[in-house]
Amino acid sequence: MTQPDNDIDARIAEARKKYEAERAKRTQEHRGSPELVGDLGHYVEDPYTEVKPRPPVHDKVDVALIGAGFAGLLAAAELRKAGVQKIRLIDTAGDVGGVWYWNRYPECKCDVESLIYLPLLEETGYIPTTRYAPAPEIGEHARRIARHFSLYEHALFHTGVKELAWDDKLDLWHVRTDRGDDFLARFVSLCLGPLSKVKLPDIPGVETFKGHAFHTSRWDYNYTGGGPTNPKLDKLADKSVGFIGTGATGLQCVAPLAESSRQFYLFQRTPSTVGRRDNGPIDPEPVKKFPPGWQRRRMENFTAVNFGKPVEEDLIKDGWTRLFADLVSSPRYKGLQGEALARERERVDFEKMEEIRRRIDEIVTNPETAEKLKPYYRYMCKRAGWHDEYLAAFNLPNCTLVDTDGRGVERITESGIVVAGKEYKLDCLIYGTGFETETLGKLRTGIDIVGRNGQPLTEHWGKGLRTLHGLLVSGFPNLFIVPGLQGQAVVTTNVIHLTSEIAEHIGYIVRTVLENGLDSFELTPEAEEAWVRTILARRVDNTEFYKACTPGRYNYEGDINARPLQNTTFGGGPFEYFGLLAEWRESGNLPGLALRKDKLPVTLPEHPHRHVKKEETDASEFSSMV
Repeated sequence: MTQPDNDIDARIAEARKKYEAERAKRTQEHRGSPELVGDLGHYVEDPYTEVKPRPPVHDKVDVALIGAGFAGLLAAAELRKAGVQKIRLIDTAGDVGGVWYWNRYPECKCDVESLIYLPLLEETGYIPTTRYAPAPEIGEHARRIARHFSLYEHALFHTGVKELAWDDKLDLWHVRTDRGDDFLARFVSLCLGPLSKVKLPDIPGVETFKGHAFHTSRWDYNYTGGGPTNPKLDKLADKSVGFIGTGATGLQCVAPLAESSRQFYLFQRTPSTVGRRDNGPIDPEPVKKFPPGWQRRRMENFTAVNFGKPVEEDLIKDGWTRLFADLVSSPRYKGLQGEALARERERVDFEKMEEIRRRIDEIVTNPETAEKLKPYYRYMCKRAGWHDEYLAAFNLPNCTLVDTDGRGVERITESGIVVAGKEYKLDCLIYGTGFETETLGKLRTGIDIVGRNGQPLTEHWGKGLRTLHGLLVSGFPNLFIVPGLQGQAVVTTNVIHLTSEIAEHIGYIVRTVLENGLDSFELTPEAEEAWVRTILARRVDNTEFYKACTPGRYNYEGDINARPLQNTTFGGGPFEYFGLLAEWRESGNLPGLALRKDKLPVTLPEHPHRHVKKEETDASEFSSMV
């Protein structure tokens, strides 16, 4: 039975007070920042693949792709389709895969359906085994893509780029690495992705711990026992293990650690939302009968449901689409505007969060532990979490939730962790604290990219991001910066959908340059400025919403005003953004780019078969200009 409106309103008012109290705890006591802790040392060494000696490389390639995760692999696949021959992948890892090379922790899986998360399934003829594929399977699929498109021949692994500078005389990029390589590249694409740089918590004493410590992206199976396909961590049977981090990684690691350790402690600053994952096997026979183009259609359907675009049928029917169907496009919003719409959205949000909190009570037997695991904030303050075994792990007698009441760990000592004055003795400390997502330029890449006339990218972005589509930068010819390193593109729940669209765009630009015998392209300052104005004009102002959230990566650890306004994403949503890219390509003449051939400016004619009408996309100052 539906409760009376006044009762719901009273409960929402109480929840609002609780949310504010929880936010205040974390804001007042938070000592850290979204920046990285100094030297990461052994925390970033590769425990999986031996670093083998090789001679330095001194040659010239058509395209250098810095980063060999799915962003680099998708770009390389599109470049191969465009006829590019000498493609070089460069990565600090020992193979392709990006985050799926590094993330091999127990029970690691994707949280977006495998059929739309693993890219290029149709091209490679692969069907995932389960709805949410495990990390080893995803890593193998990355290698499958590299083999399919012949990307290993010129690849450089266990290699970090240290210098990247444009040569005005040669119209080429100089690429220098930490292994003595010094080569030239006609085009360069930074494909480092949002999950590429290890993050440690800013806690006093991190460097003092004398037990065994590692980051989840460098899991030490030699110490824990088990393996990426074996979650029985038998070497921990006599160990006291502590874990910091309650995001997606923590949700997956906790159960195998609790089941394997003599004593397990989870140190919690803020609990996550934990919905049902409902993983299971994929029947390959129906997939084999899907018509060509099924993966793109399935991606688009998923994104449409998540962003409130009407569809005939939800093809995915998972936690994400159910969540967004309620939060974004509930029929309860029909006809509402302004404050009435805001009130109804808050009600829907409250009801969803109450579901999450009730589920905790249903699973966790200790009422005190259950209460500490309950998240008190609006649903989309943090990325939604999904897991079927996480909550039940806290019913094990050796599994202890150490809730810091929002204040975080007090300090780390030689022998353990101190919370509220109490020390917890540990043999092993594991950081499940994820990856750095907010810093830009050299802080993020380790490279101070130098463009035309010796201008560093950090200087160009000194007052905020300046790009076209989040991809091209004025003063940096023949360079792509794949979104994930910064804003000014768009957000999608399934990052592979965005990455696929961007890869297609990169392939188109390079193919057009090559087919027309051009030497270089370079974004004009006017087109860059127009896109910055578009970003500001179309910006969705969620400041008040995120100010009310507990600190996290969505609100710059509670300091929402620390990010320049133009360092945001395109506010028109994924389909309008993809439409702008398609319209730009349809012109056929690379609008907004200065083109050169034999050192002279060149103008390409507009595509003679262009039929895109201005009214087909949302008109903006940018689209009318370029």
